Amino acid sequence: MDIRVQKYHPSIETEWNQFIKTSVAGTFLFHRDFMDYHKERFEDHSLMFYKENQLICCMPAHIKSQVFYSHRGLSYGGWILSEIGTENMHLLLEVFLEYIKDAIFSVSGSLIVKAEVQLPPLSYHKLHQEMAHIFKDKGFRVNRILDNLFVKLDQKYRVSSKKTRGYRNGKFAGLKIERSNDFKRFWEQILVPQLRARYASQPVHSLDEIELLASKFPENIVQHNLYREDQLLAGITFFIKNDIVKSQYTASSSLGLKINAVGYLYMEAMKEFQEKGFLLMDYGSVNERDGSVNKGLLRFKKELGCEKEEWKRWEIEF
Repeated sequence: MDIRVQKYHPSIETEWNQFIKTSVAGTFLFHRDFMDYHKERFEDHSLMFYKENQLICCMPAHIKSQVFYSHRGLSYGGWILSEIGTENMHLLLEVFLEYIKDAIFSVSGSLIVKAEVQLPPLSYHKLHQEMAHIFKDKGFRVNRILDNLFVKLDQKYRVSSKKTRGYRNGKFAGLKIERSNDFKRFWEQILVPQLRARYASQPVHSLDEIELLASKFPENIVQHNLYREDQLLAGITFFIKNDIVKSQYTASSSLGLKINAVGYLYMEAMKEFQEKGFLLMDYGSVNERDGSVNKGLLRFKKELGCEKEEWKRWEIEF
């Protein structure tokens, strides 16, 4: 095979980051400054694939308990490809599988017994559909399916009259959206208390972590907070990935719930990002921890004009 693979090392961070910037569908999530903010939690084993000494593919990854993951510390992983990489996907998978089968890691001292890959949602890029077909052909099986919701901003979408009622009956009067990188008030007053009270959980990112990441990627991580006078009613944290915008965190106060503050924020954001030329807004999945669908959340997002897709995670055992 004329493709070689090597494990990522911090000494080639610049090469990795430069490749991500020029890749076909790579986003800031794969920049090492984003990946490495929580590097102490993961035993990194990211891979780089070269064809005739030219880097054509990067694969963010880590290992744990004899399993190769791409990547549990990110929303998704898989291949980040150059144009040449897109022409060699079958060969890349063969090289990857041979590498995993032969790999013995000095830390664990044992063979990898399984590989797991969370591909991006299929709506993000046509390449991901092709990747999924290749994975299936090579013996991968699906080990999880999430129901992901999205709106195509480059097409006409239809919002339910239930959601736009606030424009007509005055509930949205006096609302003001603040767009900034000031996350503290949203995190401390709404997001953390609401997650704790409703789900006995907490955000994946602490306030310190989201502030750190936003300082490194100010154009990619932005906060929309909704106020009436000086009272914070709701907020959405957006991750901007090229021509895709993802709502990463969403929450509202008790008063915000009564006036559909989050719905208002979403509708205004869709208008704004559509005018700016974005192609897609990713609303995220509607699944509970056990995989079941939160029917109320599904209905809420569909009323905002969302379409539903299956978002699959793949695995193969050796």
